[in-house]
Amino acid sequence: MKPQAFKPLQTQRLDLKPLVASFDFANKLFDIISRIKATNPTYFTYVPSLTEIESPEQEFDWLRQSENGWKNQTRAVYGLYLRENTEFIGICTLRHINWRDGNGEIAYWIRPEYTKQGLVSEAVSKVTQSFFDIGFSRFVLTASPNNLASCRVANKCGFEQEGIMRKSGFNPNLNKLDDAILFAKVKD
Repeated sequence: MKPQAFKPLQTQRLDLKPLVASFDFANKLFDIISRIKATNPTYFTYVPSLTEIESPEQEFDWLRQSENGWKNQTRAVYGLYLRENTEFIGICTLRHINWRDGNGEIAYWIRPEYTKQGLVSEAVSKVTQSFFDIGFSRFVLTASPNNLASCRVANKCGFEQEGIMRKSGFNPNLNKLDDAILFAKVKD
């Protein structure tokens, strides 16, 4: 399969579109994440990449990398925006894209005040279906066995557990190697 241009997506409640690599948005994103870390320190326990960014400048660099991934079709980082008021509420990413084999890995996070509304599941379902439509055949999603919310998203979106990857990666927020459940969804 040949790489194809990524496109913005839309669901009933969400606009999924590329993040803008601007200093204004980097400051806004850094502020959102910083407030979450300050008020709910365990919220990002299973998203160590978010806790490793320590300044708006690093956030801007991450946004530029995301923008470049979008342009060169190696990573599709979708910002999640509510359609009703265009408010930014989180991210859904297709990463580790393998165009030859038609597969990739789904990752996401959402602001705490928008959890338990089915918005992440809506975004994940839209991203996977859109890429199935252009020829992808498999997606994986990993979640810590203790991250019950992510496990629920995987199940709700039709991902099936394939196994547990023991001590699969160091999580600096837990200060230890953490297990991960490997979920997969394949095209029927």
